[in-house]
Amino acid sequence: MDIVSLIGVLVFAISFWGYHYIYLIITERKGLETKKCRVDNAIHSWFRSALEKQDQLLTVHQTRNIIMAITFLATTVVVLLGFLFGFSTLGVEDPPGDLLLEGTPFWLTVITLIFSFFNLLLSLRHFIRITYLINTEPEALETITGESPQDYLSGLFIRGNDQYTIGRRGVVYAIVVLIWYLNVWAFIVSTILVTLIFALHNDI
Repeated sequence: MDIVSLIGVLVFAISFWGYHYIYLIITERKGLETKKCRVDNAIHSWFRSALEKQDQLLTVHQTRNIIMAITFLATTVVVLLGFLFGFSTLGVEDPPGDLLLEGTPFWLTVITLIFSFFNLLLSLRHFIRITYLINTEPEALETITGESPQDYLSGLFIRGNDQYTIGRRGVVYAIVVLIWYLNVWAFIVSTILVTLIFALHNDI
């Protein structure tokens, strides 16, 4: 790997994994006034209102809509992985053309998509758990979890939403990696621009 490729990988790792995990950790532990904190407060309010009004059915329907969106995105990731492996040089003794994918950008795309897929699966786990625990007796749920039903359920939703965000953005970053096949510097600039767009328009 040459120095430019190494710079590209480092910029990508800092932009995707570094930025997003640092952002999630800081907003969770420090409680800074960010868009995520405001959304999390709204989620707490939503579950408090739903439990007080005994409106669990509507909450389950809304959660299932999210589950459908995550399922669609996870399926898309699997299709993209199949496409990448179908156009790779893996197992090909005599590559038939120049359109086959290989090298550092190929593996970076594959790793990012697999990482996104597992985050989407974990996100599904949290949201599915909400759909049946929300109808549990509040006293029983509090005894099991040691938290109030509102705090526990909203915590599940927030964790699921965080992993869904990383999974969804991972798909975007994986597509950005494909720019590497055109020009590595264009890939580096695109990665930085995408991160700035997420930070300025969605996070801060």
